[in-house]
Amino acid sequence: MMLTEWAPLALVCLLGAMSPGPSLALVTRHAATKGAVAGVFCAVTHGAGIFLWASATVTGLGAVVVSQPTWFGAIRALGALFLLYLGLSAFMSRPNESGATEKPAQPDYAQAGWEGFLIALCNPKIAVFFVALFSQFIEPEASIFEQFIFAGTAAVIDAAWYGLVAISISRAALMGQIRDRATLLNRCLGAILICLSLTMLGTLWVD
Repeated sequence: MMLTEWAPLALVCLLGAMSPGPSLALVTRHAATKGAVAGVFCAVTHGAGIFLWASATVTGLGAVVVSQPTWFGAIRALGALFLLYLGLSAFMSRPNESGATEKPAQPDYAQAGWEGFLIALCNPKIAVFFVALFSQFIEPEASIFEQFIFAGTAAVIDAAWYGLVAISISRAALMGQIRDRATLLNRCLGAILICLSLTMLGTLWVD
């Protein structure tokens, strides 16, 4: 694989990661209310979820899922319900649950990691994105190694971008102001996640 073949793929993956959505809202919430470690945990496990979707797509499984209305609809429904759960959890959180404590507890890191992983797995748009993307870049005769490079590129770029977002948000200069407004921040991000989930559920109803 030549650099001229890899660079356009990497650029598209970066632009995809940078697009606003539920993943950005989730990473922002964990980084802002629990600190950099929680945010980075969320970013890394989100990248792991991206790697699974990308690997499934390069092997053809992702295209099969997207082409099956029942399977794809089930994933969309699970994704919408998971977003609704995250949104309600954030919106209804109390000050002592939203990062107002001096130091986040260890279980918060694990929770951030699980939520980052699951929000990637439950987002059907990721599957559609990779099916469209890899069909333009992967040749039918591509080796297993090349397929792994494609999937790994998407995962590393995703984790790196969200990790950078988490670290930037959790800088000491910002954390004091953020923690003073932690409840308001959770309400806002929770409302965003709830709206996204209701939009997804509405789309399912129309379909």
